[in-house]
Amino acid sequence: MTAETARSGHPSATALHSSSWRRELSVAAVVVIVATLVNLCLYLTGRVAGATLRLDPAVGPADHQITAPDVAWKTAIPLAAGVLVLLLVRRRSIRWLTVLTVLGVIVALGTGAVPPFGAHDRLTGVLLAGMHTVPGVAIALVGFALRRASTGRARAGAAERAADRRR
Repeated sequence: MTAETARSGHPSATALHSSSWRRELSVAAVVVIVATLVNLCLYLTGRVAGATLRLDPAVGPADHQITAPDVAWKTAIPLAAGVLVLLLVRRRSIRWLTVLTVLGVIVALGTGAVPPFGAHDRLTGVLLAGMHTVPGVAIALVGFALRRASTGRARAGAAERAADRRR
């Protein structure tokens, strides 16, 4: 219990902000981990189903073999960066949070349209499209959850300020 809580019975704004930031970071980390695990499950499903998991990317050497470490880092790193940007932008503007959430979903889904054209077989193409969809869904979940939480906090803060004016 902080000194502010002991005096007034209410936690300070700084304590609330700090605990909500930690909670949002931990939720974001869980989302990144779950999305990475989902993509690894898709990868393993492809291996079991007999997909070649080879593609000829637009950039880089032809006949690229997709591996589990490829899937893991190419999911986790960009998604973690995107989620971190959303967390930081949310502190400044709900409008920009919404814009960047939509943009992140468009980028994730848009990039999913390209690899199937370079895939060596149809199953690999479908799996790659699915693997690009997972981060798009994760960005949407995080972005809209942050927006809902920020909107709720803004309303609570406005109600608190109005109550303070009446006193």
